[in-house]
Amino acid sequence: MGNLFSSESECGFCLFMKGGGCRETFTAWENCVKEAEKGKGDDVVEKCFAITAALKECMQAHSDYYSPVLKAEEAAQEEAVRELEREKAGEAAVSSAAGGSDERSCSPEAVGSSAS
Repeated sequence: MGNLFSSESECGFCLFMKGGGCRETFTAWENCVKEAEKGKGDDVVEKCFAITAALKECMQAHSDYYSPVLKAEEAAQEEAVRELEREKAGEAAVSSAAGGSDERSCSPEAVGSSAS
């Protein structure tokens, strides 16, 4: 009888993912990513979108096992939103420090409407 996991050098994350109810879906996702990375100019996100969505759905259906990964993903998304908000706040501060001009006020429509 063969080993449950195909490689002794497999990463801990992969072993964890294959230890739950989404083993087959994760393996299909892993293969898609490997194939996309081999291809020249292939966009991994675009090429593997459907299997990624299926994997996430599977993980949510087995959230009792995959909750650590789901929680980490949620925390990463929240941090990304906070980072975007900080960047937007920084851009707004730079804009107001530069004289507070609103780019839209220089549009032909705005200039034309203020001349009436």
